[in-house]
Amino acid sequence: MLIGLFGGTFDPVHYGHVNAATAVKQFFSLDEVRMVMNSQPAHKASQSTPIKYRWEMLCLACAATQGLVADDTELRRGGRSFTFDTLQDLRQQNPDTVLCWIVGEDAFATLPTWYRWREILSYCNFIVLNRPGQTAQWTAEMAALRDAHECNQLDVSRSGQIVKLKLPMLEMSSTDIRRRLVNGEPVQGLISPDVADYIRDNGLYDKHSTPQEALA
Repeated sequence: MLIGLFGGTFDPVHYGHVNAATAVKQFFSLDEVRMVMNSQPAHKASQSTPIKYRWEMLCLACAATQGLVADDTELRRGGRSFTFDTLQDLRQQNPDTVLCWIVGEDAFATLPTWYRWREILSYCNFIVLNRPGQTAQWTAEMAALRDAHECNQLDVSRSGQIVKLKLPMLEMSSTDIRRRLVNGEPVQGLISPDVADYIRDNGLYDKHSTPQEALA
């Protein structure tokens, strides 16, 4: 099998996430894309919406999109979420599967700050996406790594490749969507109706109410 892995806090999951994941799946004919939800993101200091709500929104979004699977590997492991640990877990569970980590170019350029980053390419391929409005800052070390491992096409029989994929991506962010929701602004076309209903029913991102789990 050939599986894509798309990690994130999904706070909330939106059409930008779904569009990127499905575009990569179709382009490379992946068997599925697993949307790996972070428990405690290693690179984000801000407090996220409680896991219960982010997970249930992600499940709703994946259920509505063929080929996307909500993955709770990092939630079950607990603690801080590190890509290396997740890949190691998934490799043990799927020893004969080729794993492809899907990441924006701006985030990929920060790879040397990731936990055990030099070992990650032994577990997966990287599919690197251009992100609208984002400019990657490459260090000499990262530029050398990119040049050594970059491929024009994905060889489905092995790991250790870096494939840059230039496909049109939707320009949206969870930060902007949260701001819109707090201010009562419309979010049609940004999140699915099921996710929008869930947010409303649970009082998420509403400055006048607080989810019960957040009070615990």
